[in-house]
Amino acid sequence: MKSKKLESLKLLYLLIFVLGIILVAPTHLFSPPYFMPLRFPHYLEMMPAFLGVSWPMSFEIYHYILYVLTSILSLNVLGIVFYPKLKKLAIFSSMIGTFLFSLIILFFFFIFLNVNVSTSIVYGIYFVILLIVDLLTLKALIKERKGASRGWF
Repeated sequence: MKSKKLESLKLLYLLIFVLGIILVAPTHLFSPPYFMPLRFPHYLEMMPAFLGVSWPMSFEIYHYILYVLTSILSLNVLGIVFYPKLKKLAIFSSMIGTFLFSLIILFFFFIFLNVNVSTSIVYGIYFVILLIVDLLTLKALIKERKGASRGWF
């Protein structure tokens, strides 16, 4: 049986999805100079080499990180929707997500802040929201898990 917390998390993930579309869609619908603070890849090109990684490689890494983050969020949603069948997978993906979202927040608020302040703040706040929802997911799934049986896994 699902709790109200898990049901409300579905709504939060829908909100995150809609917010992501609101952040990304204008950059694809309108040409520059419109919505420049939302054009993160543009500023990646302007960023100096980070840890010895130049522009083309950092753009490729950016795409791989997007794939991983999308997979993590998808696994979290699947764990909530198909609870209790996929809760172990969702707990694991939430733990990984907590680590990765924290690193991305540090990147936006300490490293990327020198490249473009407005883009850094917009995406930094977005990833803070993602981290909070990921932590809420982890907490809800662990609490549900403890309520269901003993032990972690």
